[in-house]
Amino acid sequence: MCGIAGFFGPEPSGPAHEAILERMNRSLAHRGPDGQGVYFRDGVGLAHTRLAVLDRTGGAQPFQSEDGQTVLVLNGEIYNHAELRNDLLREGRRFRTRSDTEVLLQLFETMGERCIDRLRGMFAFAVWNRRTRSLWLARDRIGIKPLYYHWDGRDFVFGSEIKAILNHPSVRRTVDESAIDDFFTWGYVPAPRAIFRGVHKLEPGHTLTVTTRGVAESRYWDLDFTPCRRAGRDAEEELRCMLRQAVAGELGADVPVGTLLSGGIDSTAVLNFMTERLGRGVPTFTATFPGGGDEDRLHAIQAANAYGAGWREIPVSEPAPELLDRLAWHFDEPFADPSALPTYLVCGDARRSVKVCLTGDGGDESFGGYRRYRTNEARRSIRRFVAADRAPGILAAACRVAPLGSWVPKPLRWGDLLRDAGTSPHAAYRSEMSIVAPGTKDRLYGERLRRAVAEHDPDGTLNRHLQRADGWDTTSQLQYADFKTYLPDGILTKVDRASMAHGLETRVPLLDQSLVELAARLPSSCKVGWRGGKRILRNSLRGLVPARILDRRKRGFTPPIARWLDGAMGRLWEDRILRHDSFVSGYLDMAGVRGIWSEQRSGARRHTQLLWAILVLECWGRRFT
Repeated sequence: MCGIAGFFGPEPSGPAHEAILERMNRSLAHRGPDGQGVYFRDGVGLAHTRLAVLDRTGGAQPFQSEDGQTVLVLNGEIYNHAELRNDLLREGRRFRTRSDTEVLLQLFETMGERCIDRLRGMFAFAVWNRRTRSLWLARDRIGIKPLYYHWDGRDFVFGSEIKAILNHPSVRRTVDESAIDDFFTWGYVPAPRAIFRGVHKLEPGHTLTVTTRGVAESRYWDLDFTPCRRAGRDAEEELRCMLRQAVAGELGADVPVGTLLSGGIDSTAVLNFMTERLGRGVPTFTATFPGGGDEDRLHAIQAANAYGAGWREIPVSEPAPELLDRLAWHFDEPFADPSALPTYLVCGDARRSVKVCLTGDGGDESFGGYRRYRTNEARRSIRRFVAADRAPGILAAACRVAPLGSWVPKPLRWGDLLRDAGTSPHAAYRSEMSIVAPGTKDRLYGERLRRAVAEHDPDGTLNRHLQRADGWDTTSQLQYADFKTYLPDGILTKVDRASMAHGLETRVPLLDQSLVELAARLPSSCKVGWRGGKRILRNSLRGLVPARILDRRKRGFTPPIARWLDGAMGRLWEDRILRHDSFVSGYLDMAGVRGIWSEQRSGARRHTQLLWAILVLECWGRRFT
C-alpha cells in the first residue's frame, strides 16, 4: 500500500517541474513512510511513497523495465502475483525482485492493457509507456484504492489523494458548489465529481489513457446481478470455500498482520479463517464508546475469546478540535460519516503492533446485510397484495393508524414499513440514504448556494447507476447502487483514509472479485428475507462462528455524537460555525443554521447528523481554502 502521484504535460522537463513533483510526493508521505522515489523525464513525472509489505528490499518504485521504456507506480496489492509470475516465467520472462510491482509491469509489457483482466487485488496504478508516449491509469474493480485526476486540455495531473494534485500549479482550489449539494445529500461527494472544480475521481472498474491527443476513459468490469444459481447446501459449501480462499489469499505479507474486529458476522468470519491459517493469537483491535451500553464491545470480546485472539480495546472519547482538523486534512473532501473518527483512532492504535489489517467491510453489500434490503423485500411483498392504482390511498390510510413511537417494540413498528410501500423502491432508497431532506435544504442553503445549484440534480449519479441496473429485481438494484456509490465513496474511502493516515494497510477479503461475483448471481431471496439479511452467509458459517454472533441483529458503528454535542463539542460547534467569518457562512443561511442549532439544544427536534455534517464542512473549509 502506497501513495502515487504524477503529471503529463507538453512542457519540457525542468527544475521547477521537478520541485513540483517532489512537493506532490511529500504530501503523500503518510501513505508510504518507508521510502520515496520519483521519475522525471520528457515532461512526465511519476512519484511514489512506499509502505513496504512485500519484498521490503526489492520493491522500490517508480519501477522501470530493464530497457527503461516502461515505468510503473502502484498503490495496492496484486494478490495473485505468484500465479502470474509463474505464468510469465514459463513464457521466458526474468525477474529481478519478488515484488508484485514487477509482476504487473512485466504483465503489461507482455499483454498491454489487456493485463487488467488478469489482476486480482486492490490497486490504483499508472504506467508510462515511452514507446507510445502514453500514460495508462487503472483503478480496481470495487474502488478499494483511490485515484484522483485533473485534466484541463493541457496538463494531466493525478494522485492517490487530492492534496497531492493541489501542489500542481494548473489545479485551482475553486470549490464546486454542486459538490457541496452532493455532500449535504449523501454525506460524501460521489464519483466522478470531487469537491474542487476540475478534479475528478476515476470510477471503480475504469481505466484512463492519456496521450498528447487527450484523455480516454473506459470501463473494463461491471457487476452482474442476473441470478444464475440456486441456494442450497452446494452453494453454501462453495461460499464457505471461497471465503476461506479469499482470506488466505490476502494474508501474504513480510510484516505482522492483524484484523479490525467489531464483533459482527463479517469481521468475526474473517477472524475465523485467519485463525485457521495463522493459528491462535491473531492480533485484533476494537473501537469502543465509553459512557453507554456498548453491545459491539461484548460481542468483540466473545469473538476474540472464541478464537484465542489477542484483543485490544481502543476507547473513543469526545474528540479535541485538533483531531477533527487532522481528519479534515486526511480526508481531502468533506466527509460526514461520524464512524470515520473511531476508524481513524483504531487504525492508529493497530499500527503500533501490525502493518497490515484485514477487515470485514463489504459483507453487507454483497450478502444483503443492510436493513434497507430486507425492508424493500417486505414492502415488495406488501405491494403484491394491493392493486397498483389503489396502493397510495390504502397504504397512506394504514400508515395513519400504524404505531410509530419509540415505545413500540421494533417488530411492531410497521408504520415505517408502510410509509414508503406505495412509492418506488428507488424513492425509498433515496429517502433513507440522504442525510438532509429537501425541505431542510431550503431552510439551510444561503442565496448564493441556492443559485449555484438551481440546475444541479444530486440524484444524477445514483440515477445513472439505477438505470444500468434496470431489469433486475429491486433489491439487486439497491445492492448495485450501493456497490457503485455508498461502498466506494463512503465505506472504502473512510477505511482507506483512516488507515493510510497512519501507514496501515487494510485488506478486504469479503470484496474478493470471485466472492463478490458469486454473491451477486445468487437470487435475492437466499440473501435477504423478512427476518434478516445475510441468510446464505449465516448458513455457510454455522459451526464456524459462534451462534450468538451469527444470530445478532445488524448494528451501525456510530459514535455518540448527540451526547458530544451536548458537551464540549457543542461549544466548539458554536465557536466555529456561528462566527461571522466562518467558512460555511459563505454558503449557508446562518439564520436557518441558528434555528436548527436552537432546536437541537432545546430538544424540540434532533438534527444530530446535519449538525455533524456542518461541523465537518467547516473544518474542511478552514484547512483547504
